[in-house]
Amino acid sequence: QAASILVVTHVKPDGDAIGSLLGLTLALRKQGKQVDAAVDGGVPDYLRYLSQSETVATELQSGQWELMIAVDASDVERTGTVGSYGLAHSATVMNLDHHPTNTRFGDIHLIVPEAVSATEIIYDWLLKMSMPPSPPVATALLTGLITDTMGFRTSNVNSRTLQVAHELTLAGAPLLDIINRTLVTKSFSHILL
Repeated sequence: QAASILVVTHVKPDGDAIGSLLGLTLALRKQGKQVDAAVDGGVPDYLRYLSQSETVATELQSGQWELMIAVDASDVERTGTVGSYGLAHSATVMNLDHHPTNTRFGDIHLIVPEAVSATEIIYDWLLKMSMPPSPPVATALLTGLITDTMGFRTSNVNSRTLQVAHELTLAGAPLLDIINRTLVTKSFSHILL
């Protein structure tokens, strides 16, 4: 029911952090919500192909929100300076995560340790709210699923993981392009390292 929402994620974000941040932000904006997204340091270069990544703030110095949603962050310290600011300027805080070590900060907890990624939880939540993902949302969510499972190669991958990936590709997420952008392509500095 919140009209003004802040979505934050953890410092040094990976594909699941940014996929969750943008997937949820895009879905909520499509519903007419006023949504701000922020992460310390901004979106890593290799994930800037995701829709509206340029709208993610690298810091917060003003604003008030009815709801802050922290995604893919197991504790409040991991949300960095944007999370600290959001906590102090939000009426309610929601904690959405898949890490078993989550400290259960905030007022509302959507924590599913069995999920392979935070994006999987967001996907299920969107379906529960009758908000099927658009192609940009599906792309962001599948990015998180692919990166957190290292291309479906981690031990927690199961038939449900593959079913969600299948459904996201049907919703318009380009599987091969995401794999190439996140797992195959390497920067020159990375190759030198």
